[in-house]
Amino acid sequence: MPCLRVRLEYTQTDEFLCGSRFYLSYAGAAPTPGNCATIAADVEAAWLANMAPHISTDYALTEVDVLDIASVTGSSGQWTGSEAGTVSGTPLPAQCAMNVEYNIARRYRGGKPRMFVPPSQTSDMVNASHWSPSVVTATTAYMLAFFTAVEAISVGAVGALQHVSLSYYSGFTNITNSSGRERAVPKYRAAALVDPVEGYAAKAVIGSQRRRRISTTY
Repeated sequence: MPCLRVRLEYTQTDEFLCGSRFYLSYAGAAPTPGNCATIAADVEAAWLANMAPHISTDYALTEVDVLDIASVTGSSGQWTGSEAGTVSGTPLPAQCAMNVEYNIARRYRGGKPRMFVPPSQTSDMVNASHWSPSVVTATTAYMLAFFTAVEAISVGAVGALQHVSLSYYSGFTNITNSSGRERAVPKYRAAALVDPVEGYAAKAVIGSQRRRRISTTY
């Protein structure tokens, strides 16, 4: 099934960079670079309408990148600019995020598909590690509204878009290194498994993205 990878890139006011990505299957023809750029602009508009009102002013969406991953020569297109969240108040540390899990029909052991979204602000916490129930409910609702708007995007002959999760790995192969120790290496599937996303579930525990805490020289 042909898919687009959509990457949202954010800049925090202290110059930390962060991002989210998701995948959209498409039913029609492969997009042109112009189609990808139009989709990127439409995703930005959906973000501004549905996500920005719930994200701290500490974060600004600065790029939406759309890439056709159906082939190694797939087209790409971007929206660039600066659209800040609109939630004022004391921001959280850079590594904190809202963790939103995708609901899919397939059941399996292992990590589940999800997106880490820039957070709101400290008054939305009930303690040092949890969001308030109202924020969890609101996040689940705005993620549904955002992806509903994204799936309604119609550009050229690309056809209907659907939010999906891609699984590239299945199982492990034990590899023996030069010291004689074995390590389990994930095995690539012959073709990515595509699962339609059926819903969203924001998590009460505050998510952590430690890789945002890049090393500095100051």
